[in-house]
Amino acid sequence: MKSSLSLAFLLALLFLLPAAGFAQKASELKYVDAKNLMLINQGFDNTELTYSRLPVDMKPATRKAVWDLGLNSAGLAIRFSSDSRTIGIRWTLLNYFIMHHMAGTGIRGIDLYQLDENDHWQFVGTAIPNGKDTTKTQIVVSGMDGKDHDYMAYLPLYDGVTKVEIGVTKDAHVGLPHREVLVKGQGKPIVFYGTSITQGGCASRPGMVYTNIISRALQKECVNLGFSGNARMDKALAEIVSRIDADQYVIDCLENCTLKVMQDSAWFFLTYLAKRHPDTPIYMVEHIWFSHALVNKPVHDQIAEKNAYWREIYEKLRSEGYKNFRYIPATNLTGPDGEGAVDGCHQTDLGFLRMSEEFLRHLKR
Repeated sequence: MKSSLSLAFLLALLFLLPAAGFAQKASELKYVDAKNLMLINQGFDNTELTYSRLPVDMKPATRKAVWDLGLNSAGLAIRFSSDSRTIGIRWTLLNYFIMHHMAGTGIRGIDLYQLDENDHWQFVGTAIPNGKDTTKTQIVVSGMDGKDHDYMAYLPLYDGVTKVEIGVTKDAHVGLPHREVLVKGQGKPIVFYGTSITQGGCASRPGMVYTNIISRALQKECVNLGFSGNARMDKALAEIVSRIDADQYVIDCLENCTLKVMQDSAWFFLTYLAKRHPDTPIYMVEHIWFSHALVNKPVHDQIAEKNAYWREIYEKLRSEGYKNFRYIPATNLTGPDGEGAVDGCHQTDLGFLRMSEEFLRHLKR
């Protein structure tokens, strides 16, 4: 019996040895600065950081809280190609931000997708931000076929990055994408202005925020202008949003707006955008129904009041000749069961999938 067990152990060890022998360490890869690759989903070229989201000339006019959130890399992605059998990522975080109700992979991690032969984006792995050092180095995927593929790496949602490098084996190349699928400047983008939910709270990883899901579904750049707790239709943001020549605009900000803020700011914000882009669809999104609104009457009534006022503004805009406005009610945005939220408000991957499906129903029109 003992000899049989020993033989089985030796055979198992022999099977494992080749795998261990060929295991690639992140430190053995060669790294290419992503500045030399292709950055997509960024609305402006004149940003403060390479991977931030707001135009630097608007910094004096922008509230500090909004500006600081704009340094987060939410929605940004790096497009590249490589024939490497192993891909790693080395990235340096701006803040090393932590939240108790959102996974670190969503806050600070980087997702990797591969483009298959049918132009479908396949998720292949996440660079997990282990440890407390601000610079991370992780192998994301290995054991691949060594053929040339196109990739997309989504950057962190709730932190900024000061440097990103793509790691490949020393005999492999890494360069610009080969295929004209979801590349920079390929048609006008869809611009999303919104709250912490739009920014990505609380997706488990960057690829699962609704703007990125929609981008992959439509093979179209989507600019994420989500600002956690601070989407209050500021005049500065009306200017910033309107600067982007978009295919469609989605205004999804009511969760951060009191009724007073809506009364003071909504008309100016919406008409400013519409006058700059009179032929571009502008979608006004209702306040989502928080999971606890079913049992919490004050919360229910507050959401209902804001949605009713939002609808009133929409109808007034249409009656005054602003025919490019569209309306997305909250009824089907997050599903009927309240299961799509981590805290009743911020969405899990399930919630984001539901939201993206409902958005796509409207945007595809």
